[in-house]
Amino acid sequence: MFFQPKANLPDSAKSRIEFCLQQIAECVGFERLLLPVVGRKTIFDLYEGERNPQHVIAFIGKHLGHDVNGIQVRNALPQAPSAGGGCCGGGSCDGPSGLAGRYEPADRSIMLDQTIDSDPAMGLATLINAVVCDLLSQNNFAGVHLPEQVDLAVVGTGLGMIRNSISLVAKHPVHWDSTQWDVYPRPFLDGQSLAYANAIAAWGRDDAAPEWSNDLPSDLKRPMKRSLKFLLKTNDSFFRPRAKQVLLTQSQSEWWKLAADSSASSQVIAIRHLNSNGKLDDQQASLLIDKLGSANVAITLNAIAAMERMASQQPAIASESLVRGLRSLTDHRDDEVCAKSMCVLARLGGLDDAAVETAATMLEAHPKHLTFAGLYALCMQDSVPEEVVPALDRCFVRVLRACDYELIDLIATAYRRWLYDPQSHFEKLFQNSPEHLPIALETLQKVPQQPVLLSRGA
Repeated sequence: MFFQPKANLPDSAKSRIEFCLQQIAECVGFERLLLPVVGRKTIFDLYEGERNPQHVIAFIGKHLGHDVNGIQVRNALPQAPSAGGGCCGGGSCDGPSGLAGRYEPADRSIMLDQTIDSDPAMGLATLINAVVCDLLSQNNFAGVHLPEQVDLAVVGTGLGMIRNSISLVAKHPVHWDSTQWDVYPRPFLDGQSLAYANAIAAWGRDDAAPEWSNDLPSDLKRPMKRSLKFLLKTNDSFFRPRAKQVLLTQSQSEWWKLAADSSASSQVIAIRHLNSNGKLDDQQASLLIDKLGSANVAITLNAIAAMERMASQQPAIASESLVRGLRSLTDHRDDEVCAKSMCVLARLGGLDDAAVETAATMLEAHPKHLTFAGLYALCMQDSVPEEVVPALDRCFVRVLRACDYELIDLIATAYRRWLYDPQSHFEKLFQNSPEHLPIALETLQKVPQQPVLLSRGA
């Protein structure tokens, strides 16, 4: 039996990284993302020679083919606030920690929070990050303020070997909806993302056995080699620097064509760019239905997001066949697919009786995003079956006992919509736990009254 190689990241995460690298390459030039990888020893030896940060900056500038004249290094108090919208080199970035300084685009200065000699690896990584920030800033790269994207530019341009040895993010806070790349940008690359970025760096340079990989920390080396093996075997990447192909400004017809590509990453990114000026033609509708039913979760999720995006602009896109496809996903094996399809169905007004019943069962679910999706969908209904209220009662009692108040406003909204006298209902519900009643009543008072009759026999 032969096993298909897999990347060390799920398709959603690897697609995000490949998309960001494509953005960087189209901004600063593909040639810069094909430059040789600079070894750790080269930069350390350069600094040790004269201990002059300007020499390091000059070396990085020469490597990048970037004019670094005018970049100044300054000392700052630790964690000093940025006065000029500082880029993501330093402690202002979200995450457990940051680099030892930051880049200030207003005057092209590198503000160091500590001397390089006190921690050479951290100090030199900060200089490299700042010069790459300057490159991105001078080329008007839109994501220059985002730590993860600058990290990707550092690794992509062959300057990541020192950064590879520094752990800046133990674990990313992950939003349940993995399609929301732009709404929830990430801090610096975590270990797994850094490993994949290095694999792309090797594969993009057509280097099947990079010598520099021997200097990677052990926790990066194994997943990096796993992903490099995957890339060499499948060529499954949206970002292909040797092709030097501009993709992000292509036409809608080309995006629709790319959505049928064999590469999962290319499909995900293409689906995120799909649009339509009116009702989908038969071929487009068939493709979107096919992507909704994909065995690849990332493709399915982004197809749901694409349908929501297009239907919000052109309601005619939400045909009955597409709505049926969404309904079939509300009991999908993947919790995120269930939650997202339920939310989108509710927004499109596509809930039928079976979907309402499924939404009610979500109120009992352990994953919070499933509970949210069920609540969200039910709150948008003009009528609900009577049996939904006991399920909501159990949900409300559970979250209050757990002191988990994240969903209580939405729960109170549901009661306000469904009951004529929710206060009396609360008094009865919490008669054996009066300590929760004040919280319930206070929340209820914040919600405007919008009663909706319970449907009977639904």
